[in-house]
Amino acid sequence: MASPRDSPASEVPSENVLGTLSIRDKSLLKRNINRHHNNNLSAGYVPVHEEDLHKTGLRGRKTYLFWTVIAVICVLALANLILLLIMLSVLRIGLGMESLEIIPDQSIVKLYGKTDLGQIYKRDGLIEGYRDKPLVITADKSQLLLDIVSVERESRKRVMTLEEDQVLFDRVQSFQVKDPKSGKEIFSTKNPNFGLPNGVRHLHVDYATTPRVTSAVDENLVLRSDSYIRFKGNEGTRMEGKNILWSADQFLFLKSVNGSIILNGTKGVSIDMSQMPQAPSGTSGSPFISQFKVCVCMPSGKLFRVAVHAGQSSHTACMRTNMAQHIDPCKLS
Repeated sequence: MASPRDSPASEVPSENVLGTLSIRDKSLLKRNINRHHNNNLSAGYVPVHEEDLHKTGLRGRKTYLFWTVIAVICVLALANLILLLIMLSVLRIGLGMESLEIIPDQSIVKLYGKTDLGQIYKRDGLIEGYRDKPLVITADKSQLLLDIVSVERESRKRVMTLEEDQVLFDRVQSFQVKDPKSGKEIFSTKNPNFGLPNGVRHLHVDYATTPRVTSAVDENLVLRSDSYIRFKGNEGTRMEGKNILWSADQFLFLKSVNGSIILNGTKGVSIDMSQMPQAPSGTSGSPFISQFKVCVCMPSGKLFRVAVHAGQSSHTACMRTNMAQHIDPCKLS
């Protein structure tokens, strides 16, 4: 009996035998071969043992490492989500942003309302507001500082300091103030002469530092204050004019720390004594009040004062002045 795995190929006659078979025998032989192949389900079968196969997938330590990486990724994703929600809440991002608008076509960042910014870096140095809205910059209980940073030299220099009682500009080539509507220049440090705009007759300032104050040739220069006016020059103060008139309700105080006070006029210097209070002479038994007498050096016209003590006559106080060479007030500079 033939084995089920046996192939009828061994039963196929050789070419010499096939040449002697009839057509009927050849067709029967071909039919038997086809029937054998169709019924042979074990053709090409190879026995396989599962223990010898290679196992796929993650097992052992690789499984723990995989789930650990997945857990870390989930934690990072959750933290990123919380951070994103906080940013959306603080910046108030919805269909737009409540306090910020970015216009990329014109490289503009538009801020709405009040914005608290610690430090602002502007490449072109241009900070401006819209025509119909003023630009307000405040610093609560601190200074507002404007610095220029040089990237090439890696240096920083301060050009503006804004404080409660002063605005200081330092190391700038020019400073300009323009009319926001017309764009006309009102003030510029390029021109040393500060001319008031047309229609402006009075200038009110609390404190001004300038090397020179003048008026037009045919107009008077009037400086007036409800409290007091103080002139101070680090290297002296000089006043010139056709007529110089000083008046005060209480005191006129002239002081020179390390120099002289010179009053010089073409037609002389006059003092209205009728309006000037004078110390009492101390007669008629009234107590004597210490006083000083103003003396004049001739012909230089230099003024100095001498003390008039009790019991002395103020008329001869200047003549009793010690005119020694080393203390002569008329020769001391």
